[in-house]
Amino acid sequence: MLKGFVDYLDDHLADVGPSGLLTATLGILAFGSALGSIFGVVAVKAVGFVLASLYVVAALVLLARGRGVQGRRIERLESLLTSYCNLIYTEIDPLWRIDRWEEDVVIARNGDVTASIVVHAFVLADELAFCRVRLGPNWRQPRRARRRVDVRVSSVEVDGTGGTRWERTSSWLADGRLEVLVHFRPTPPVKGEEIRLRFDVSWPGKATPLMRHGDPDDYITMMGLPLAYLSYRVTLPPGTRSRCDVIGLRKGVDDFALDLDTTAQGPVATLVVRDVPADHRVGMRLDLK
Repeated sequence: MLKGFVDYLDDHLADVGPSGLLTATLGILAFGSALGSIFGVVAVKAVGFVLASLYVVAALVLLARGRGVQGRRIERLESLLTSYCNLIYTEIDPLWRIDRWEEDVVIARNGDVTASIVVHAFVLADELAFCRVRLGPNWRQPRRARRRVDVRVSSVEVDGTGGTRWERTSSWLADGRLEVLVHFRPTPPVKGEEIRLRFDVSWPGKATPLMRHGDPDDYITMMGLPLAYLSYRVTLPPGTRSRCDVIGLRKGVDDFALDLDTTAQGPVATLVVRDVPADHRVGMRLDLK
C-alpha cells in the first residue's frame, strides 16, 4: 500500500511539480484543521494529521530522490567533460607550461586540510580554453567524504587587481585524486600570455591517515614539462612532533632546501625546489614522532 502511495505521489510530482505538491500539502493540513474545529472529534484530527504527515514524508522522500538523481547526472556529465578534455590533452601539443607551483597547507588535528595553491604558468596554445590540475591524497577516501571537498579557483590579486573567480568542473580519478578543469571564458588567454591562478581548497579528512592512523603523508609533484620553482609549506597542529624527508631529490645534485621549524601555530615543514626536470617525481614526506 505504501509503495503504491509513493508511486502515485511520484507520478503526481511529475505532473504538478514541487510547487503543486506543496500546495496540495497545505490544502490537506487546512482541511484537517477545519474538520477538527467544526466537529471537534479527536479521530478526525488524528486522521487529518496522519494523512498530512504521510504526504509530507513522501514528498520529502521524492524530493531527496530527485536531488540524488540530479547529483548523479551532474557527476556523469562532469566525468564526460573530463574525458573529452583529457583526449585533447593527449592528442595535441601542451596547452600551457607551469613555471611555479606554490602550495601552503594547514592540517587540523582531526585530519581536515585547508590549502592555497598559487600557480604561475605560460600559455603555449594559440588560445587556452581550459587547463587541468590534479589534486588529492595518496589514498581513496570514502564517497561521503569526497562530497564535502570544495575547490575554488580565481586569478591572483596583485595591487588591487585580480582575485575574480573562474568557472571550474571536476571529477574523481581511479587513484583517488581530484581532477580540476579551469575554464577560461569568454576571453581565453592567448599564446605567450602569463596566467596566475589561485586554488583555495577545503578538504575534510585529507590527512586522516597521518593524523589518526600515524601513516606517513607524501606531498609530490610531477610535471610533463620542466618546472622552474616548487614550494610546499605544511603546518601541523600545535603540540605535534614530526619528521620530514625528501622524495626524488639528491643532495649535491638537485637544487633544494628542506626545513622543519617550530612556530606558535605548530611545526612547519617547508620544501623549496628549483629547476625540476620534466616527468621527474619530487616532493617531501611527513611523519609523526
